[in-house]
Amino acid sequence: MSLPTTEELIPVLGPDAKERTERSDELKVEPVRSAVLVVEDDPSHREILVEMLAGWGYEPLPVGSAEEAEFAVRNKRMDAAIVDVFLPGRSGATLMSRLRERFPQAVLIGVSAMSDSAMARKCKGLGADLFIGKPLNPERLSEALQSKHTSWH
Repeated sequence: MSLPTTEELIPVLGPDAKERTERSDELKVEPVRSAVLVVEDDPSHREILVEMLAGWGYEPLPVGSAEEAEFAVRNKRMDAAIVDVFLPGRSGATLMSRLRERFPQAVLIGVSAMSDSAMARKCKGLGADLFIGKPLNPERLSEALQSKHTSWH
């Protein structure tokens, strides 16, 4: 998912679009960034994900628990979520099920260091589109975020 450049927007915005976007006294046109909820209880893992997502052009919404996640998206749209399955307090598995109900078109990605086929099936059964074992493969994560949600229930 690459964001359009100014040159690509010129046909849509008109021939003087480049000049308008470079002048600081006018409103700048920026593409909408996809919001990605990051639910990870390990602060260093969470920070790595946030930096990676921001570098790819996403708007990361980092939280450390399922409870914080539900509060964070209470009044905010979410296009995707990366959810650690094992969290302190309420589980990430329960959170994924609730997120699927609230955001039916969002891409949900379950992650865990316990990366076996049983865990992948469990996550998919709860509504996740994909399960990725830790340590996360950045290429696989990027591809997953660019995919569309497809219900297979």
